[in-house]
Amino acid sequence: MPASPTLLPIPLRLLDDRYGPGNVDEAEEALMAIVQSVMGAQATCSFDFDTRHANPWFHQLLLQPRVAGKPATPEQLQAMAARLVAIGLG
Repeated sequence: MPASPTLLPIPLRLLDDRYGPGNVDEAEEALMAIVQSVMGAQATCSFDFDTRHANPWFHQLLLQPRVAGKPATPEQLQAMAARLVAIGLG
């Protein structure tokens, strides 16, 4: 999947390290807390996976945060990415 300016990629290997292999659902609450802390309580997020690469090292969970139907701005995505780095997911 080509990089999109409205997607926030998270390496699946980091989610596996933190929450256990295949436990992406366990991370959902923490990820939504980050999205809502930046975009507000009304923010929502769609989740998708990019596992097309043959090497699992490059597999990603793709978040697409939105509020009132509008995608996150580059500044909001950058703020969320910084918070992900702070908890070891970036």
